[in-house]
Amino acid sequence: MNSISIFALVLFCTCSLAAQRPDLATTKNNLKAAYDALNRRDFAAFTRMCAPDFTEYTAGPEPIHSPQAAVEVYKMFFAAFPDLKFQITDIAGGENGRFYLKITVMGTNTGPFGMLPPTGKRVNVTDVDIVEINAADLCTSHWSANPNGMLNAIGYGSITNPSTAVVMQVYEKFGKGDIPGVLSMCADQVMFDIQDRMFDSKARQFNGKAGVGQFFQELGSKFQYTKFQPTRFVADGDDVFVLIDAEYTHLPSGKKYASTYTHHFKVTNGMVTFFRGLDDFQIGL
Repeated sequence: MNSISIFALVLFCTCSLAAQRPDLATTKNNLKAAYDALNRRDFAAFTRMCAPDFTEYTAGPEPIHSPQAAVEVYKMFFAAFPDLKFQITDIAGGENGRFYLKITVMGTNTGPFGMLPPTGKRVNVTDVDIVEINAADLCTSHWSANPNGMLNAIGYGSITNPSTAVVMQVYEKFGKGDIPGVLSMCADQVMFDIQDRMFDSKARQFNGKAGVGQFFQELGSKFQYTKFQPTRFVADGDDVFVLIDAEYTHLPSGKKYASTYTHHFKVTNGMVTFFRGLDDFQIGL
């Protein structure tokens, strides 16, 4: 094959590949339209702009697969920040279908985030989103350079710790009365250290799943909760500290009280290995 033929072959291949790639201007407009769909809460329109195998890498502790599953997680943020808006200030890249979007995220935390109450704080966070686009001009993946920026801004950054996620599941099961579910999240050698004057006049320890099961049985015979609201999570590695606003009827006396609990969990390999519950001074209701 002579040099002219080789040049012609290379030119043909280059032109063919270029023809397969979406036009950059069109793709950038589509990216803007996808974020605009989220700003309008038009989740159906957003989903149509994503490939069926779309992966969201930063909206949860594990990658989320499919645009529909990602939207369900996004809705948690929109519920917590009803006025949430994304403003794209720049789009760069495009090589190999990868784009870098400089974004300003704005909103006010006036709704609950999961089980946590609203803080009323205003968020104005700058982020860089990385979005990959396929040959059909559909989004195949998204991740963020500052995934916890919004939660850090309102003081809830600790809930992104994997140990916190375990503790939140424990509270969710406790709230549903699913004590076997709580025990299933405890290690065999778990230990509960209870320091609560309304529970007992002295500190007590409950060892192993059988002992912890006994604790919950005794708790149910003494307390009927009308409010059990986690208000603050602070996490560092395996340790998770939680403040709880509680209101309850003390069944032996029939009196109603309000109190603030301080809980300390230790989570190892996804299992609760230690819990300490401390009670504040009770206020009669």
